[in-house]
Amino acid sequence: MTSVRQERSPGVSILHIHGPLRVPLDLELQWTVHAILRRGVRRIVLNLAAVSDLDAGGVGELVHLFNMAAAAHSELRIANARPRVRELLDRARVFDLLTGDARWWPQAV
Repeated sequence: MTSVRQERSPGVSILHIHGPLRVPLDLELQWTVHAILRRGVRRIVLNLAAVSDLDAGGVGELVHLFNMAAAAHSELRIANARPRVRELLDRARVFDLLTGDARWWPQAV
């Protein structure tokens, strides 16, 4: 089961994700991002340091969240992906898309 802990930094919401991101997906992450976007937050960082496993469904969910943020005129990025998670995101050719420009990341990530 995946858990999400939210941290707020000036202008940025950081979501610390713990556990696997694989099918069947837990909707907590999607609901949390949706709630953040409704509040008008324009920058969201998903800290993947504690993501233990990722499959194609998890990759799809990350891309879905990225697109959901873009549709709301916001930015969503990932940070601290473990080597195995990064490898899977590289294979799916979405790692660069999801990491983007790290210059606006808060120092806490």
